Amino acid sequence: MSIGYGSPEVPALMDSICRTFGTSGLLIEPDEISRPPVKWTWDPAFKLERIASIFPDHTPAWHRHFQSNALRKMEAVDPDILVIFGSSVFTSLMGLRKRPKCIIYHAYEFISSLGEHDKLAHEVMIEDVDLVITPEIERLIIDVEGFKRYPEKVAAIYNVADISYPDPVISKPADQRNGRILWFGTLHRTQAYAEHFLSPSVADIGFDLFGRITDPDPESLARKIEAAQNLRYFGVAAAEELNARRAEAAFSLVWWNPEMNAGAYYLASNRFFCAVQAGVPPICGPHPQCVDLIHRYGCGLIMPDWSLPSFEATVRDALALYKTPAYAEMVENCAEATRREFNWGAQYDRIKHQLVDATGLAQVA
Repeated sequence: MSIGYGSPEVPALMDSICRTFGTSGLLIEPDEISRPPVKWTWDPAFKLERIASIFPDHTPAWHRHFQSNALRKMEAVDPDILVIFGSSVFTSLMGLRKRPKCIIYHAYEFISSLGEHDKLAHEVMIEDVDLVITPEIERLIIDVEGFKRYPEKVAAIYNVADISYPDPVISKPADQRNGRILWFGTLHRTQAYAEHFLSPSVADIGFDLFGRITDPDPESLARKIEAAQNLRYFGVAAAEELNARRAEAAFSLVWWNPEMNAGAYYLASNRFFCAVQAGVPPICGPHPQCVDLIHRYGCGLIMPDWSLPSFEATVRDALALYKTPAYAEMVENCAEATRREFNWGAQYDRIKHQLVDATGLAQVA
């Protein structure tokens, strides 16, 4: 996790908790070489510290180095409230000398897909957590059933925070779109079906691609993307550029290979909510949360499955709607969903009283 590139619920939740209790906070993140620090456009209620490492990003040694140093920094601060983002951090917390008054765990990762040491740490630590926050309750149920360790208090909120937090998401009227389809996320042939974009069957359709190429053969995939006339690849872009491109798009794609693990099937995607907030109807694989919310609000389209034929058919169905009254209605449905539910204020309000109860501290905001 690096602020400004992904997981925008991290700064949103930290900022909201600090303001709720009228205090300052410290957010500790790894110093990823591939993700340099992003310039702040706002004044958060917490300080940010990045821990540099001599080891390559995301290797086991890199993880352990970050965890041990983060633990020492955290113990030096001696916080009343400790917020854990992602269960891989549990490994370092097994060495805590003094327990904070309150431990809050935002379970935005699927624990069962982690390494054995991290799974063991989760088993040891989960019962000591005062409040678990999950973006997808079915996914958390699968996790706790698998480990047979059950938290006492759980709160569920959607991953509606955007990388532009606290600024509103940029949107445009339905008739001011470029007719292209946006993808932002990992580009990987098996994890995220990157080869769908390279199929001759969709060579006449324009796609704008954002994100890191994490495929086992990244050079080959990069060359194919660059050679495709219908693809524009922007790499890992700053939030301002991504937000601007997203607002111009006709549709946005949301999926992950469901065969990876149950967490990939029960997707709780920031991309879904960010697209809807921008008035850009998502085209989703049939992940349960996406299916439920699209059926509820009529704000996007659902592929029958994750195959290339389903992808092609649904994309063509979407473009057939583009510039029609039905498309304008779908864009308005996105706006209605955002007003009613898909905004950070509405989601944070769902858990604020539980945070107050869990911490035992007085609320000031």
